[in-house]
Amino acid sequence: MNKLPTTTLNEQVSAISIGQIILDDSNFLTLWGHILLDNGTWKSCDFVTTYEVMNTMLRYSLERHDSVQMMIVNKLETMCRVPDMIDLEAELGGVVIFDELMFQLKRPSLELEVYTENECYFIESVSQTCTNKASDTITPNDVAAALECCVQLLSDTYNLYLGYMEVELGDEAARKKAGLEDDNRFSMAYYAWQLHTSKG
Repeated sequence: MNKLPTTTLNEQVSAISIGQIILDDSNFLTLWGHILLDNGTWKSCDFVTTYEVMNTMLRYSLERHDSVQMMIVNKLETMCRVPDMIDLEAELGGVVIFDELMFQLKRPSLELEVYTENECYFIESVSQTCTNKASDTITPNDVAAALECCVQLLSDTYNLYLGYMEVELGDEAARKKAGLEDDNRFSMAYYAWQLHTSKG
């Protein structure tokens, strides 16, 4: 299964929460959680997304980034049944909230929507919202911290690639799941990983 049938109707939301992750033998992850509505309430909802988009979400979620990524890699390595589940609420003591992000959502195609009862979305992409300081309040320390954060994110991405390699996915599949298909990005992630490894 390489493509999920969706409608062309796009929606954007600024926050979702995830309680459980379902893994199977496809290229997609199913996420059980909630979506933040415009009125400030949370609505129970299921999501489907790719490993690449999930990896991007985790890169932006620094607090739970490493633990959730390692859970996914470990589950792929030890999964004895298909499908299988990672219970984030049980493992981490609560749901993982992804906020201050912009999620581009699509609904299932019309022939599938009847089964989802308007409570399922495909997460097509995710990006950070603009929360930058005014330029006259930015200090050299802010810039240094931002650069360090970028290097750390790249290093973590290469670590994720190594994790996928350990479960014998193969180089091409590991790079795709870690979001490192682009050769330049792969090289930057490698050198960032080397830099952080040498510091440690």
